[in-house]
Amino acid sequence: MVEAAAAFLYQILFSRSTCLTLIICWFLVWIPVEGNYQLIAPSEPIIVGPGDDVILPCRVDPDWNAMEKTVEWSRPDLKASGPQKRVEYVYVHRFRKMDRDMMMETYIQRTSLSEGLRHGDVSLRIHNVSLEDNGRFRCFIPNLSIEAEVLLVVDPDFVQMTTTETFTQRITPAFQNETVGTGGVRLHVLLPIFFIFIVCLASVFIYIVRRRKSNTGSYSSCGSQQEEPDFQSNARKAEKPSV
Repeated sequence: MVEAAAAFLYQILFSRSTCLTLIICWFLVWIPVEGNYQLIAPSEPIIVGPGDDVILPCRVDPDWNAMEKTVEWSRPDLKASGPQKRVEYVYVHRFRKMDRDMMMETYIQRTSLSEGLRHGDVSLRIHNVSLEDNGRFRCFIPNLSIEAEVLLVVDPDFVQMTTTETFTQRITPAFQNETVGTGGVRLHVLLPIFFIFIVCLASVFIYIVRRRKSNTGSYSSCGSQQEEPDFQSNARKAEKPSV
């Protein structure tokens, strides 16, 4: 029964179309996959007063090392001057550092990213907020093709809080699942498929080895049967008396 199943697998696995399919699946298993990542940001606006420092929370879920990746913060509400439409970047993280050439000059000295990039925290910190900072801020990660927006409201009548605990809650509000994400199948989903593929290959390999051994045994037995008459004929010739 096992040999019959192995023979059936052998015929399937080694057909041309199936071989091509298996090669594609093999590469899909070993290609690093980005699995269903989401960019999480608060859905409620963040309200601050002029002159305050603020953090626009944003993180990748699940954890994802963004230290060596590109992270872009921009102002989608701003219209670039000139005939060419371009993105107004607030902060650009590229090659493990700030890319000043792509950023708006007013934000070069006032923005920085979170220190938790290795764990997917891509929150933006803005120092000395002004009324011009009022509006939407968009975070975009090209490697994952995901983005999220945070609304910053700069209120001149905002009363600055004094306690450290309340201030921390004000600049780092709780995350809510308002995300846009994309990605492939996670690696743990492909591992069972890969395991089944290895088991099938092992079964076919055992079948091929046994088949070769059986063929070798049959060839040797056939050879011995063919050689026996030759030995007998030679013996008979030797027994005949010479005339």
